[in-house]
Amino acid sequence: MKLLCAPTLARRLLLAGIGSAMLAACATEPAPPPPADAPAQQQNANDTLKAHAVQVAALRPEDPGIAALARAISGAQLVSFAGDWAHSQEDESLKSALTEALVQSGRLGLLVLNVPCEGAEMLDTYASGAATSALAADVVRSAPIPEGQKTAALTDILTVLRGWNAVNPDKSVKVSGMHCKAAASADPERVSIFWGLDQLPAHTGEKDLAASALQYGDPSGNHVWLVQTDDEGLSGILPASGWIDLRALPATADVVSWRQEKAATEPLLRPQHPSAADILFRHAQRTPADPF
Repeated sequence: MKLLCAPTLARRLLLAGIGSAMLAACATEPAPPPPADAPAQQQNANDTLKAHAVQVAALRPEDPGIAALARAISGAQLVSFAGDWAHSQEDESLKSALTEALVQSGRLGLLVLNVPCEGAEMLDTYASGAATSALAADVVRSAPIPEGQKTAALTDILTVLRGWNAVNPDKSVKVSGMHCKAAASADPERVSIFWGLDQLPAHTGEKDLAASALQYGDPSGNHVWLVQTDDEGLSGILPASGWIDLRALPATADVVSWRQEKAATEPLLRPQHPSAADILFRHAQRTPADPF
């Protein structure tokens, strides 16, 4: 039998010792935590979101949910609507209700429409309380503005503004087109509300264009972008109509994951999207508007 020399035996014993030590270290190292329970994470996100969601029973200015929305945006310089819900009954009702709630709060200073300045001046003259025997509907029908902008909601809000301005001359609300004189001189201490660019649905630059509704190329410093949806995937948070202020959500992992998941069907939920929503309003249904 061949005997091992001492140096060779020593090396083998040394290697065996090192191997045993490594095995012992691995055995005492704590195991990695198990992966997060996906259903539990989803439930956590739902609980967080429900705490921030506000239900709306009726699209009317006196509804508590609409009044709460008016308060939530009352500190903005400009509030604008994404345009892809134009020509629906829900869009018209929400615009009218929210605008009237802002009027009644005394915070609204300007209504901005996507119409020519000449047409906006005609609407503003009526809203200012100038003597006329015409009704708001007559003014809207005859005004030189696009047919798509002639809506029952516009008629309703002109009636509201005319009544408000008659008794509140110190807090009068004006009507203007985009980039017109009245828009450029809007009071930055009061809210301006822009009813949106209905000819640019899903345009990735729409939010930036809307932010510059007052002065061309000069975005408003405090702009709130309101996006509407009827996505059934949001019914767990908003089972009927209501809204959620995405700016107020915590940036926790479960909420971030929820937003990324829902962005597959509602892209403007993704924070990195160029036209990412600030406030998301969910309607239970979408109904074509009646012809004016």
